[in-house]
Amino acid sequence: MIRSRALLAAATLAVVAAGLCACGKSSDNTNQEMKAPKPSASAAPSGPPTAERRETIFLDATAQHLCSVQSQVYTDPAAMASAYATRPIYTDLTTAQVDEFQQRVISDPAFADRLTQRIQATCGQAK
Repeated sequence: MIRSRALLAAATLAVVAAGLCACGKSSDNTNQEMKAPKPSASAAPSGPPTAERRETIFLDATAQHLCSVQSQVYTDPAAMASAYATRPIYTDLTTAQVDEFQQRVISDPAFADRLTQRIQATCGQAK
């Protein structure tokens, strides 16, 4: 439970930072290149995604982004912070929808828990 709360706190800080979390590893002073996260699958061509699908897109893309950044080795703290702050690709979501979801991570504990669970499932259980 403590680990889950720590992960939730990290995700919340990430959203507040208008990008996403801040943690990583460092070993030397070479520049690091950020790999783009995989975009979420598109909604059916029959129309815009449902509310449930929009949530799934947000949760999946956020978790993939955090896991991708966390898996990189950053020797420059500014590069690491920039990587976490980079907004992932939220296929089929508007900027306003993403902003609303980021606010929900802060204000809705159940939604924040869902993000925490998605991060854990996507990244695998931490060491």
